[in-house]
Amino acid sequence: MKIIVRTYAGLESLLQKEVEKLTGKEVEIEKRAISFDGATEDIYKINLWSRLSIDVLVHLYSFRAINEEQLYNKLTNFPWEKHLTVDESFSFSSIVHSSFFTHSKYVALKAKDALVDRFRKKSGSRPNVDRINPIHQFVIRISEKNASILWNSSGDSLFKRGYRTHTVEAPVNEVLAAAIIDFSGWDNTTTLVDPMCGSGTFLCEALIKSSNYAPGLNRKQFAFEKSKNFKQALWNALVDEAKSKIIKSKAPIFGFDISEKAIYSCEKNIENLFPFHSVQLKNEDFFNLDKPHKEGLVLMNPPYDVRLKNSNIMDFYNNIGRRLKHHWENYEVWIFSGNLSASKRIGLKPRKKIMLYNGPLECKLMYIPIYKGSKRFKQSS
Repeated sequence: MKIIVRTYAGLESLLQKEVEKLTGKEVEIEKRAISFDGATEDIYKINLWSRLSIDVLVHLYSFRAINEEQLYNKLTNFPWEKHLTVDESFSFSSIVHSSFFTHSKYVALKAKDALVDRFRKKSGSRPNVDRINPIHQFVIRISEKNASILWNSSGDSLFKRGYRTHTVEAPVNEVLAAAIIDFSGWDNTTTLVDPMCGSGTFLCEALIKSSNYAPGLNRKQFAFEKSKNFKQALWNALVDEAKSKIIKSKAPIFGFDISEKAIYSCEKNIENLFPFHSVQLKNEDFFNLDKPHKEGLVLMNPPYDVRLKNSNIMDFYNNIGRRLKHHWENYEVWIFSGNLSASKRIGLKPRKKIMLYNGPLECKLMYIPIYKGSKRFKQSS
């Protein structure tokens, strides 16, 4: 069967490597996704282990249509009763890039009508639509005249790991945080510091990686567990195997934040993953903070100003650069920011820049190694 695993723009190559390692299958890169021919075990494994996926879709049906009538007839002919019962709720979403069909919501509505009408014709009853918490989620994709029906085996997005019960403003998405850690090349043992940790997403994702913890273990349920074809014994075996592979993190991990509320939230979120963790947290202003070890890795997600309304955001970023230059020698620094103008005020030339998105917001990930005698700090005017 064809399996499509979705992610965010810019993360496709990371996801390709992750899925190939998990499944041993050859994977093709698509736009914000990867695809491959796989089996049920692969679906379960990716949902359980992937740190970089949004969801795992399974191809059900392909057809061609160039008008509303053809679309409806093709969808009515599909045996929906093999995938859900009349008592189970469902929803449709749509992805449409076609000159024949210009309104994606209308396409989803026609798919819903076709499914309902087939059930009503066969049994006299129909399943209900539930847009908030459906048992089954289907996706209809149309590219010009080529259409396909996909089943979402994940249910809720996989970035919902289940540990973030406490939040502060402007958190970074869990999948994005995991990807940034991978972009940094962190080896699971080097000192890792988040000096503006907020609710602790970087720290939690670092713990997940360094503990070999399958993020899906913390989820209450996946959509595939409610499928007619769910293989309980296989799933139980994979879960037991994942639990047996958890190791104690040996990485020195530090989190600091100027906000007491943020540190409290961070502590609670980490405890949701590992009640007896070794992460060191402290309520401390970055501009008064000294590096905890001689060398290591810094991950930072400073305020963007867009949501936090920092009135002196340009000076704020300029001061970040000064502090890093003079107090964080021998650290590999990765700064993720959604304020592209302010990030230029850091005054330290990045060795690498990667454009990413945090939700709809275009962001930049910058790699800035801080070495003694490195390029002189630039005063921003």
